[in-house]
Amino acid sequence: MKSIKKYIPNCLTSLRIICTPMIIYLGLTNHYWLLIVVVGIISFTDFLDGFLARKWKVTSAFGAKLDTVADKTLAISLLILLVIKNHAYFYLLLLECVIACINLYFYFKKGVVASLLIGKIKTWAIFLTILFGFLAMIIPWIPIQIFIIITFILQILTLCCYLYYKGRTKEEIQKERDKERKEFLELVKPIIENEEFQKRKKYPHHIHESVYEHVSKVAFDCYKIGKRYSLDYKSLAVAGMLHDFYEKPWQYDKERKKFFEKHAFTHAKNAVDNAKRVFGTKVVTPKVEEIMLTHMFPVNKKLPRSKEAWLITLVDKADSIEFVMHPIALAKIFLKIGDPENLEETEEKKKKKRKKTKE
Repeated sequence: MKSIKKYIPNCLTSLRIICTPMIIYLGLTNHYWLLIVVVGIISFTDFLDGFLARKWKVTSAFGAKLDTVADKTLAISLLILLVIKNHAYFYLLLLECVIACINLYFYFKKGVVASLLIGKIKTWAIFLTILFGFLAMIIPWIPIQIFIIITFILQILTLCCYLYYKGRTKEEIQKERDKERKEFLELVKPIIENEEFQKRKKYPHHIHESVYEHVSKVAFDCYKIGKRYSLDYKSLAVAGMLHDFYEKPWQYDKERKKFFEKHAFTHAKNAVDNAKRVFGTKVVTPKVEEIMLTHMFPVNKKLPRSKEAWLITLVDKADSIEFVMHPIALAKIFLKIGDPENLEETEEKKKKKRKKTKE
């Protein structure tokens, strides 16, 4: 069974390439509703292949590249269909082809395969634009031009970042990453080593991700971007680590609350209060507090007022996309499926428990 598992994620990825001719046919014959359904199902494999590969621990460099090829093939095919119907998509198609060619060039020339956060955001933006593009053919009042402009800007930013980063050797990139990681860990060391903060390793957050893992990724991404663009990267690193420093796991909270008193609307303030209690105002400065309080915009009413606050808001949303797209996770939360007493079990305890059950 284990030998079969390693092929399943790549088969799902290949499905996006195999189904491309059928998608093109549906578009050319104006079967838009059926096209949207098929694309929705096929796009779901983009999440599913990565999810299964990580769950079964069968990730590979080949699978990562195949996933990129499948995404580009699907996106470019759909954009070609949209260009036929609406010439405004031509520039999106052109830029996507240029980005794909640059990726291929640097992969074969220098072996650089690392993806960038801006690239992930751009990929989601382009698929949303494509989806609304086909819906606009059925529902004319959809303001598709806004989506086209946003995607175009993200493509330009992605292109510039790729040219900057991928123009260097793999060794140069790795050296810079190691240096950034070392500086970042030194900066947030007092937070990471704190006993209360360590408990977040046991707090579930997204799918197969703890609060500790989530905030670490958000903080490091914000730190890198902030340092690169001369922002307050120290405040970004601290706020990133503490933005979800709420007191207790929330997924299976059975207490009945009013809608606007639920976790999504209140945990930013709870995180600030908890961080001040544990780390004090020397760590939670006014700037850090402002970033933390507004990171849930537009769910909360507080509008981010600084570039740093906007950055952490966007990076947090980008990291949360996989969770939002996962139907099982949403069902567990809204249907209250699960055992609250097992939330803080370590992986070691779970293994021992499974072993005893087998015996």
